[in-house]
Amino acid sequence: MRKARLKIIGIDCPSCVYAIERRLRSLGCVSFFKVEVSTGEAEVEYDDEKCLLKNIYEAVRDAGYDVYKEKMYFDLKGFSGEEAASLESKIRGLQGVFDARISPTGVATVVYNPLETSPQDVSSRLQAYGAKPLSAVAEKSVSLGEKTLLYRRIASFIIGLLAVSLSMYSMLNGGVQHQGVVGETLLIPLAATAILLNYDIVARGLKSLLMLIPVMDSLIAVSVISTFTAGVAATTGLMHLHGGLHSSSFFEASAGVIGFVGLGKYLEERLRRRAFKWLEELASLLKGSARVVVENSVAEKPVSQLVPGEVVEVRAGEIITVDGVVVEGSGYVDESSFTGEPIPRLKKAENRDPVLAGSVLNTGYLRIRATRVGGDLLIAQVIETVREAESVKPRLARLADRIVGYFTWIVLGLASATFAYWSLLAGNPQMAVVFMAAVLTVACPCALGIATPLVVSIAVLKASRNGVLIRAGDVFERMLGSNTIVLDKTGTLTIGKPVVVGAHLLGNTGRERVLKMACSVESRSEHPLSRAIVEKCVSEGLEYPEPEDYVNIPGEGIYGIVEGVSVAVGNVELAERLGIQVSTEASRLVEEAGARGNTPVMVFVNGRVEAVLEIGDVLKEEAASVVRALKEKGFRVGLASGDVEASVKYYKEALGLDFAYWGLKPRDKADLVRDMQRSGFKIVFVGDGLNDAPALAAADVGVAMGSGADVSKEAGDIVVLNNSLKTLTFLLDFSRLVKRKIIQNIAWAFAYNIVLIPLAMGVLYWSHRLFITPEMAATAMILSDISVLANALSVLRS
Repeated sequence: MRKARLKIIGIDCPSCVYAIERRLRSLGCVSFFKVEVSTGEAEVEYDDEKCLLKNIYEAVRDAGYDVYKEKMYFDLKGFSGEEAASLESKIRGLQGVFDARISPTGVATVVYNPLETSPQDVSSRLQAYGAKPLSAVAEKSVSLGEKTLLYRRIASFIIGLLAVSLSMYSMLNGGVQHQGVVGETLLIPLAATAILLNYDIVARGLKSLLMLIPVMDSLIAVSVISTFTAGVAATTGLMHLHGGLHSSSFFEASAGVIGFVGLGKYLEERLRRRAFKWLEELASLLKGSARVVVENSVAEKPVSQLVPGEVVEVRAGEIITVDGVVVEGSGYVDESSFTGEPIPRLKKAENRDPVLAGSVLNTGYLRIRATRVGGDLLIAQVIETVREAESVKPRLARLADRIVGYFTWIVLGLASATFAYWSLLAGNPQMAVVFMAAVLTVACPCALGIATPLVVSIAVLKASRNGVLIRAGDVFERMLGSNTIVLDKTGTLTIGKPVVVGAHLLGNTGRERVLKMACSVESRSEHPLSRAIVEKCVSEGLEYPEPEDYVNIPGEGIYGIVEGVSVAVGNVELAERLGIQVSTEASRLVEEAGARGNTPVMVFVNGRVEAVLEIGDVLKEEAASVVRALKEKGFRVGLASGDVEASVKYYKEALGLDFAYWGLKPRDKADLVRDMQRSGFKIVFVGDGLNDAPALAAADVGVAMGSGADVSKEAGDIVVLNNSLKTLTFLLDFSRLVKRKIIQNIAWAFAYNIVLIPLAMGVLYWSHRLFITPEMAATAMILSDISVLANALSVLRS
């Protein structure tokens, strides 16, 4: 049994404790759970033979809460992907570690419990495995080996090609009798040099083999060393050759295999770097300096030292280095890196428009008050999100990982069986070495291992460039597994701001004059309805006079004098106060506006009702078409809102929704989601990243709509930066594309190995004289890897 101390976030009532405890008990390994509601501090006792701390952590999150945690990043680029993946379970078993995920790019994210361990302790334990600590935005020094990597790979490829060519030339011009000079004088040093130039591959493979976690590099290392050793033995007379083989065959094989594999690995890395180039460019934006306004002067300051509240100056053509609001100036800002929209947006100080670090000021001049800096920037969140998302593996990837874990052992077993058959039963130890080396070389666990994570990583990048922040790599799978979409109303289905949607005239005063008088008295008020009326005049280009007198009556409306005329704007209570008779027609218009979920406001001029203004939130332009498209795809679509019954029912009927709930508080929405899940529905909840946080956390997939400046780190599985509902249909179609690419990659990797491994074993040698030499096997293996990479990269062009 093991005990753990946690700090649970979001717990504020006894019923919360019950919900968490019920979820923990369902694990079958928790024997004791106690939590202090006021502080969130909890004690858990569990059987560490049945579950890990990771399972406790996930259970708390599944219950709709979170656990206080911190993260560290480590460099595992010195390890192969399969070798690194095998370390995940070991790291997760360490004291105080919640989770460990290793990305295809060699970055390990370790989530740990600061109440049980320290950063120094985590770092020291992982360094024992050979991992190197990284900062969140690390600038890693480049070693001499990395600087010379391209030259070493190209040189070894040329040497391998030369060795194969010399061997083939020698065979065609003189046969076995004339091999001595070529084999001893040229091929031995060529093969040795090729191996030395790729020392990292051989060393990594042997290290993994000694650790009993063999990977693809282990197979290559054994293949190269065995063929080179056989060549030396044949040259020195320790092994007698027959059957048309000669010593150069073995040197040719060792040089060709390591040369071709080395270049192939370099090409793979180049392809990966090209895919992640955009992410590196984003990271570079967190460096450099910014101009900070200090009283009446401007001073240069490193971006890393900026603090919230400082005012930063940005000129045309420069990159914005902070998230914040415009407090002075105006200009057109290119936010395409976050929203996917190519048209620059006008940002003005009058509106206090938000801006994002990484955006470019095309024209104009801005002074921006920083609201987020450093690791809180949206750019930093994108980088962290991609880093995390590529490590959270969907079901297909977890299956592939388990297969890869056994695959290398199976290949080593097949290679041993091949050697035993050809040396003992067929009596040909030379062919035994060649076929064994071919089996070790042609086997391709790498293609299987990268088939899923690389597609997911590139898909996350592609989504980020289209204004969609994906926080977990298995989101695509969960989206396809969902069947019900629950939408919040305000800010999700609607634009989230009151506007004048109708002006119903009742008297002889013209429409323009009624609006001008209403705007005149409302211009002195900061009430949202007042601002909506004033914005109506501004949008129509109507100029209104200043009021001569002004009285604000809370809860009722506004009264004033405009150009000598008494004007009032308000509700029925204001009419009663002023002794104004409300006509039957006016009352009907007021009732009808309320039935549509809008707010009716009457305009009184000289004691008479001249108009009824209808103010309300309006549906987003794309709302109806998106709801229709979702229903055509087979989804149940409904509404969960805190608004009143009349308003919610109106939108339900207007959009043809399947269900609607009203009067819900944030926690009520989360309870609704859980109730629907218990009924067997898989829920996608779409709402505001702050107000709907409990529902977003409880849903199978939480989608937070936001402008980007409002995004919080806990905003859900998916954050829609462009605030468009069309993103929902894009996500569904894109998820299908991602799944298709994953299946294609896995199918290719399986088919490749199933077909070529038997051929490399010499199964068809006796019947058809068909076999694969080690250098041919190396070429096939690299082409298989590159085909998987190319298929994954095609997601970027989709």
